[in-house]
Amino acid sequence: MSIDLLYGYYTNLDERGMFYADVRDSSGTTVFEIRVGDNLLDENSDFEDYSMKNKQDVSGLEKFLKDCQIIKSTGMLLNFSEFERRLDAPSSAWSDED
Repeated sequence: MSIDLLYGYYTNLDERGMFYADVRDSSGTTVFEIRVGDNLLDENSDFEDYSMKNKQDVSGLEKFLKDCQIIKSTGMLLNFSEFERRLDAPSSAWSDED
């Protein structure tokens, strides 16, 4: 898979009823943001808007972003640690089999 088809999901803030995360492309540009304020009655209700079961549901978010054409249909959304590991991998480690 080409590095241009990878996207990373970063949780930037998750405390005291506030949540902020973003999705970045391989150049580090934010392509989507999730902001959830405090005073939530049901923590998962706002994440369901993005087809997510909870704030860690990367596959649900990936489907939502593809359906909205925010990320490419052939793209892959990864949690930040896997995304950064892939970005740091030598180019020889990339193959079409990923």
